[in-house]
Amino acid sequence: MSSDSDNPNFEDESFDISEIEESSGEFVVFLHNGNKIQDSSLVSVKKYDFTNPIVLSDKDLGQLKTKSQEFAHHLSGHLSMFLRTEFNLELEELNADLYSNFTQSINSPSCVTLFKLQELNGIGLLEVNSHLSATVVDRILGGKGSTNPEDRGLTDIEKALVEDFNQIILEEWCNQWKNAMKLNASIVGNENSGKFLQTSPPDAMMLILTMEASFGDVSGPMRVAVPYYTMEPVLSRMLDAVAANQKANSPKLPKWHDTYNDIPVNISIEWDAFQLSLRDIANLEVDDILELDFELLNKTNLRIAGRTCFIGEIGLDGDRVAYQVNESTVEGKKLIGKNNG
Repeated sequence: MSSDSDNPNFEDESFDISEIEESSGEFVVFLHNGNKIQDSSLVSVKKYDFTNPIVLSDKDLGQLKTKSQEFAHHLSGHLSMFLRTEFNLELEELNADLYSNFTQSINSPSCVTLFKLQELNGIGLLEVNSHLSATVVDRILGGKGSTNPEDRGLTDIEKALVEDFNQIILEEWCNQWKNAMKLNASIVGNENSGKFLQTSPPDAMMLILTMEASFGDVSGPMRVAVPYYTMEPVLSRMLDAVAANQKANSPKLPKWHDTYNDIPVNISIEWDAFQLSLRDIANLEVDDILELDFELLNKTNLRIAGRTCFIGEIGLDGDRVAYQVNESTVEGKKLIGKNNG
């Protein structure tokens, strides 16, 4: 028996993702069970580096989005006071992407601030729309906060003027993690585009927070991007604290005590058989027979303390009357503290 390496017909089956395109230019996409997706235009295909994953569940991302919304709310108020005018911020998205994809998505020109977290490794990026930055400069210089939207980078003087604005954003961003770890950010550089940024490896995963900012007659995006390997210690502490807090505040189920075993409880059974008029009830006499549907035995209601708790079947077990519980009502679930019948 020969191995595959000895077989002259053996071919290397490895391939690049670009090799699975059809002649039409669309990707051939298969489900986990091997079935081909007919309309691949509805599927978004992108490369993913499994050697550098982000271990965050949907629940964890939900927790981070909630915290990010709080950050946007507090930052909006802080910047409004700094600029002495209303500054609105809305959370657009919190996602993860490769560093190379993020830098390629930066418009040119743009205002990119490089910042370092003193307690952690790695360099983060703050990207502010160029029109928005120019409007901030105009407001700082005493203007009304409106500018002629022209595509240009900031001059060195304008960068110095807008640095306080950027520092407020970074301080507020660090402040949201104070319960997990005290962070201090310092600005280490500026760029006008993402073409020459090399603060992280191209395949490094980034956590990217996108907000839409507006004040005056100008609006534009603001993004904070930090390598996942930088934020991992902070996120782990925060998510562990949230889980511990939820566990501490979760309602405790009642415990059964042996002293309850011998407490007598009055129970009764009833059937929803039919309706009788008051005249018919008044005419009932001894030995009168009321005919019932035999199926009612399978729909016998068991009442405890005046409340219908269970629905089941009644019958005879030898010389004794027996009752089989088939279903719990809402009152029954409350009584036994379970969600199953």
